[in-house]
Amino acid sequence: MKIMVKALLIGYLLVLLSGCATLNEDECITADWYEIGYSDGTKGQPYNYVEKHRKACSKHGVRANFDDWQAGHQAGLRRYCTADKGYEEGLNNRTYHGVCEGRAADEFLRAYEQGQQLYQQRALVSDLQRDINETSEDIVALEDEWSAIRRELLNDDLTAAERAELINQLERNKEQSETLRIRRDRLDDDLHRAQYDLDMMERGDYRY
Repeated sequence: MKIMVKALLIGYLLVLLSGCATLNEDECITADWYEIGYSDGTKGQPYNYVEKHRKACSKHGVRANFDDWQAGHQAGLRRYCTADKGYEEGLNNRTYHGVCEGRAADEFLRAYEQGQQLYQQRALVSDLQRDINETSEDIVALEDEWSAIRRELLNDDLTAAERAELINQLERNKEQSETLRIRRDRLDDDLHRAQYDLDMMERGDYRY
């Protein structure tokens, strides 16, 4: 039984390790290194990304063709290093690895930053709406607690001390509810401003 469990664990670890490799054995054997480099370039992968391929294929006795990969990578970068792609990458909050050069880099980065700003503004609106929803849920929970305490106060069998404690709970409940309502009002104001800014950015064709 122990041997079977050990074998299963080893198999699971091998699956995990193979999942980390950029290329499997068949892909290494049939690799077109120019096309692999081109694909990596169009995705904005850094110059040292070929090292991951080298390590993956060396395990299968296959040597990566660095020259072909580099030629393909350069061709792929020409497609990647554009303003349109920069905006798309920024808008989707993808990491930029600093692979573009010269004027193309300037145009890419300018568009990337604008895409990032729109992404962040959308995230801000989403976060504020989530906070408002959570605060509203907390207020409803306090209202339910308030009602339960008021019903309990109708119990004629309560001692004076128990009644006093329930009244104190009502006061604390009221204070917490007021604090949450103030917080929600402020969040509403922040959301309206953030949504207005977002609408202006989107309506104004916020592009480089």
